[in-house]
Amino acid sequence: MLTEEYLKDNLITAYFIDAKKENIEMVLKSEDQKNTYVEVTPFDENNEQYKILTKIISLDQIHEITYKRIKEERRLFEKQMIDIAKKEGIILDNHKLDTKFFPLLVDTIFNDENEDELFALKIALFELDKIKKAPNDDKKKKLRLAKTKVQTLEAAFELMK
Repeated sequence: MLTEEYLKDNLITAYFIDAKKENIEMVLKSEDQKNTYVEVTPFDENNEQYKILTKIISLDQIHEITYKRIKEERRLFEKQMIDIAKKEGIILDNHKLDTKFFPLLVDTIFNDENEDELFALKIALFELDKIKKAPNDDKKKKLRLAKTKVQTLEAAFELMK
C-alpha cells in the first residue's frame, strides 16, 4: 500500500479509467525516479488508498484531469483517423491533389446531375473573389440560372476572363 509521503513525492497524475468512474489510475515515479508505473485504486470513499490519494489531489482535480485526458485522446484519435483517410484516398488532402481525385471530379461533373452538388458548386464559385467582385450582369445571371454543372462551369469561366 502506498503511503501519503510516497504519493506526495511520486504522484505524477491520477484520472478515472472507466466510463462508470469506478477506478482511478495513478501514474507514479519509481523510488529511484528513473521509471514510471501505474497503480489502480477503486473510487470508494472507504478505501484507504483512495483516502490517501485525495489528501494529495482532490476529487475535482481528478475529474478535471480525466476530462482533459479524454478530450486530448479524442483529438489525437480524430487526427489519426483523418491522416489514415487521406493516406487511403478516402478524403482529400487540401494541400496535395491525389491522382485518384481527377476521375472522381470528371465523373461528378459530366455524369452525375445532383441538385445538391450543383448548388454547392455554385456557392463555392460565388465565393471566389473574381466572381464575387464581378459586376452584376448577364454573366452572373447565367451562372445563377445554369441547370447543369457544365453550364455552371462555363459561366464561371466567362466571369473569370
